[in-house]
Amino acid sequence: MSRLKEISDWWKPDVISPEKVKKFIDMYPVFKNDVDCPAFKSQKEIVEIQNKNLRNQLELCDKYSPYYSNLFKEQKIDVSKIKTVDDLEKLPLTTKMDYMKNSDGFKLQLAGVPGRALFELVNWNVTMTTGTTYGFPTVFWNTTHDEYSLLQFLIRSSKISWGSPDDRIFNCFPFGPVPHIGYLRAITAPLAIGASVCAGHTGMAYPEFPVLRRMDEAISIAENHQCTIIMGIASYIRRMIMRAEELEVDFSHMRAIHALGEPCPKGMREDMRRRMESLGAEDVFIHNGWGFTECQGSLSECTELGGNHNPDPGLYFLEIVDPETGERKADGEEGVAAITHLNRRGTVLLRYVLGDIVRMTHEPCPYCGRNTERILPVSGSVYATRTKELVKFKGTLINPGLLKDTIENVGGIAEYQIVFTKTDPKDPYSMDQLVLKVAPVAGVNRKDLEKKISDAVSKAAEMSAKIEWVEKPSDIYDPMISLKATRVLDARPPLE
Repeated sequence: MSRLKEISDWWKPDVISPEKVKKFIDMYPVFKNDVDCPAFKSQKEIVEIQNKNLRNQLELCDKYSPYYSNLFKEQKIDVSKIKTVDDLEKLPLTTKMDYMKNSDGFKLQLAGVPGRALFELVNWNVTMTTGTTYGFPTVFWNTTHDEYSLLQFLIRSSKISWGSPDDRIFNCFPFGPVPHIGYLRAITAPLAIGASVCAGHTGMAYPEFPVLRRMDEAISIAENHQCTIIMGIASYIRRMIMRAEELEVDFSHMRAIHALGEPCPKGMREDMRRRMESLGAEDVFIHNGWGFTECQGSLSECTELGGNHNPDPGLYFLEIVDPETGERKADGEEGVAAITHLNRRGTVLLRYVLGDIVRMTHEPCPYCGRNTERILPVSGSVYATRTKELVKFKGTLINPGLLKDTIENVGGIAEYQIVFTKTDPKDPYSMDQLVLKVAPVAGVNRKDLEKKISDAVSKAAEMSAKIEWVEKPSDIYDPMISLKATRVLDARPPLE
């Protein structure tokens, strides 16, 4: 704990420096021994690493990726001529719909290929990204090779965000029906650096196996284990802190919150920090990572709002593009983020459009001195804004089309509207809430209909919905006023 006290304020914008960062790294062998970490290499050296890895990855895709080998043939793309990351603009963008239609087509087919190591062939685990219109989440495969690279990524990410082997991590992510990347990384990241970890295990109940806990029980675990860092979805962490205030628990050991899965703007951070002070925790570092399934982790802040660093540019190349033309945007310009995998053996994606509008810079970080690219706030104090295609809800990208299809297949509904709102509409930092406004067909048993709708939504989107009955269908959709019904409404107030 003495080392944690020493570094407790090094993250602050007016305190952090390359010298402080180096001292922190030298404290722990897991960081100090990572001698190949590219973060402090020159940008020329970083690009050389990326170019080398890209050429190897493209060769593998050309031979063993069902999707890309076919694409290269159809579009007469000679991958041998793509030698640098700047040449990537010669490739078309890969969209979410491309991936969702046939996710297995993006997995390298290396089985039976002579000379491939066992590490590259064994499927270590699978996570899920957005659900499809066919009712199934999209599979993302990791081989053992990828799991080893992920551990390196998580070590480097923790190094950026001041996580240490001395910490005791509280996994605040809910446990749900599909393998959620946040829940899994809140376990693997602490293990990668040698920290302790425990989990609250709240989430969607499964009656056959009553293994989940109530929020009060989770809070008690965090208090009893004297956890030093909370990891979870930003709005849920805030709700847990508010409940902890009511219970008057002791969180004086807490030194950091790693708020993931959704934006955590400055106002929300300050609100949580004030509440943590009432629980005995002072000067808490509230880190807001920008993560997504396709990089199996998150980009990390070295100081609040200092930018999200790419922990390992040898694994992932990021670019900001025009989603229509694929043209790369210059540093500082807003565009849609796209990721290219540089060293993977399971699911491999090239110029894959993530669905977030962001800005990026390659300027050295003025705080920690790292030379990797950083994602910058796009407006106010958030790192990404949503595209119209998908809705980010409780830290997960939701496909509204799937919800509409599901609800429309439930009989007894005259009109409906899907509303993404907040538990407190006046509080932009309160938890996300899904509300279904339903005008039932006359004579339908509302209790039975409510159960059918709830079960269907739960199965399709792995979340619960609040049903609000509307007596007149015209209150949802009036064809005399509007040509089309507004089936999906995002009524959440904007974040500052």
